[in-house]
Amino acid sequence: MDLRSEAEVGTIDSIKSIDLLEQNHMSTSLPRPDAPNSSQPAHDVVPRRLIVTASVVIFAVRDWNLWVLLREGPWGPPMRIVLASESVTDAVDRTTEALLMWPAKAPMIQLKAGWQEQQVYVWGSTEQGEAVSLIHSVLLHAHHDELRPNLQSHSVPSLRVGWTAVMEIESGQRTLDPEVGTVLQTALHTLRSQVQRDPEIVLRYLAGMGVYKGFDWWMQDRVVGKETRPMSILKEPPAGDGILTLAEAALLYRAFFPADEQIDLSNLRRRFLATNRLEPLDEERPVRGRELDWRRVSRAYRYQTQGE
Repeated sequence: MDLRSEAEVGTIDSIKSIDLLEQNHMSTSLPRPDAPNSSQPAHDVVPRRLIVTASVVIFAVRDWNLWVLLREGPWGPPMRIVLASESVTDAVDRTTEALLMWPAKAPMIQLKAGWQEQQVYVWGSTEQGEAVSLIHSVLLHAHHDELRPNLQSHSVPSLRVGWTAVMEIESGQRTLDPEVGTVLQTALHTLRSQVQRDPEIVLRYLAGMGVYKGFDWWMQDRVVGKETRPMSILKEPPAGDGILTLAEAALLYRAFFPADEQIDLSNLRRRFLATNRLEPLDEERPVRGRELDWRRVSRAYRYQTQGE
């Protein structure tokens, strides 16, 4: 697998440590190797420049629950320095390219979630500076959460990522550094607010879901000594047929929010229908999701995209 080099990826190894190779791309050069090291304490050194980073908080629905992509340890979502030669959007795109198997079609929605000031230090150097982290929330299409192979052993520590259930973070089972916890909460709030304002997101997601014929995601961890599936058997999942039920739309909508969140299902159903995107069909279909074991069926609708 041809992954980007450490210098190309431009990731941050921790909330306060920037990859030294990436700093070579900045307009301000690093101190010469023969320059004497300052004995002044780090906290007394005046920051040399403002560094802009992109925090990319990637969400996916897995097993009808909301999951988020996090780095090893308490360091939160992937981050990348925004280089002088690129825009913030470019930095976000290059982060997804470094992590996801099908980055071109994977993101369903991408939202600007806010920003946060940070103090960062260059790993292996006395270089430091104030950083402004621009936070982005990214929701992936169904079945597009496949990661590039062998990220857990990647030479760039900040690319060693894995999926974590949001409920584990909100229940305290997964502990994050307070600073990155704020980043995640900001991104999560932005995503949830967008879904509340625009429930059509749920319909679009289901319309493109289809049925993925690959391994179920939870079986992957049961294969001893195998971090990811061989690329030879991986194919990008095809788009769905656009047919869904309101029952599974309600199930998916609930997946974005805490279990104790009160949701008016009757009003939610009316809001789905009020989008004027659903064509009722003269058929019933099994309800996908956690109610599958109930062998429940519900009236089918075809989601119509704009222009149809």
